[in-house]
Amino acid sequence: MIARIKVILTTLAALIVLGACTSNQNTDVTSSARVKGHEAGDHVNKVMVIALVDDKTIRTALESRVVSALQERKIEASPSLPVLGENYGEGKARSEMAADIASRGYESALVITLVDVKEEMHYTQGGMNYAPDIAVQGAMGQTYYVRQNAVYEPGYFSNDKKYFLESNLYRLQPETLLWSAKSTTVNPADIEAGTAGVADAVVGRMAKDDMI
Repeated sequence: MIARIKVILTTLAALIVLGACTSNQNTDVTSSARVKGHEAGDHVNKVMVIALVDDKTIRTALESRVVSALQERKIEASPSLPVLGENYGEGKARSEMAADIASRGYESALVITLVDVKEEMHYTQGGMNYAPDIAVQGAMGQTYYVRQNAVYEPGYFSNDKKYFLESNLYRLQPETLLWSAKSTTVNPADIEAGTAGVADAVVGRMAKDDMI
């Protein structure tokens, strides 16, 4: 019976781990702040989403995911890559960018930047899981039955890969920083899961902070 229970618990644990790996809940917003003097209900619309990531595939996926998350909240949003291209900033004065994007019909821009990537190693201590503490008495078979369920679990090392992002929401005309947030994404299973996690967390915090 004890062995059967252990099999059931092991199966449940595996399902929980699998669910965690495939979940979008891999991103936490660690901090956020609105501009001083923000008035309740002062929301942005017509947002261009700009992902500053040095990988076209990831940039496309991240912008698309964030745009979808904003559109689900009835915000008019568009990805920047089809509009601005890959090398928009080259040869353009920084003071011109906000006005240029505004001239394309956008009132605000959400700029998401990958600022750092770190790998951290962790060690999990091993241990012994014992069957209930029953005194061993009598025949060898009794000892075998009671103690066979003692299982040693060795310690192990694991690596966490963490992605640190900064999200800044700007009003374009006049150019003003409205809101800023920092977030951390841990061990995304793939691009789909990673970008979905960022989109859900960042857009969710924007709504919580009364920006949309």
